[in-house]
Amino acid sequence: MSYKTVQGVDGTLKVIDNVTGNGVVNYPPEIVTATNVITAEESGKTFFLNSATEFVSTLPAPSSGLRYTFVVKAAPSGASYTIVTTSSANIIKGMVVTSGVNSTTNPDSETTGGDTISFVDGVAVAGDKVEVICDGTYWYAYGTCIAYNAITITTAST
Repeated sequence: MSYKTVQGVDGTLKVIDNVTGNGVVNYPPEIVTATNVITAEESGKTFFLNSATEFVSTLPAPSSGLRYTFVVKAAPSGASYTIVTTSSANIIKGMVVTSGVNSTTNPDSETTGGDTISFVDGVAVAGDKVEVICDGTYWYAYGTCIAYNAITITTAST
C-alpha cells in the first residue's frame, strides 16, 4: 500500500492511501443497509445493497468523472432498491442488458433522461449490477441483470 496525491473532483489536491503497486486505487466497498446519500468524495466506490426493507440511494450533484457501482447483495423483497438523482433531475441515460430478454420487447433503455434506477422488487436477484458515470451534466447508467425488467430506468418526476 502506498500514498498518492490526486486532484479531487472539486479541484483540491487529496492524499489517498489505497494505491496498489500498479497505481490502481482500491476503494473499500460499502455494505448499504439503509437510505444512503452519496458524496462526490465516494467516487469510485462499490455499494452492495443489502437490506430486508430496501431503501433509496441518492447520487450527488453531477460532476465530471464521478462514478459508482451498485450491486444487489440481498434480493429486494417487499420494495425496490432505488438510485435517484439529486433534486429529481431527469439526467440518467443508459441501458440495461439482461440474459432474460422478453422476446416481444427490448431491454430497458433511457435516452431522454430519467431520474430513477430501480432494482425491482421480486425480480432483481443477488449479483444484478448498475454502474453510473458522470460527464458533468448527465449520469450514464449501464446495468446487467439476470431477469427481464429486474433493473429499470424511469422518470418519476417531470
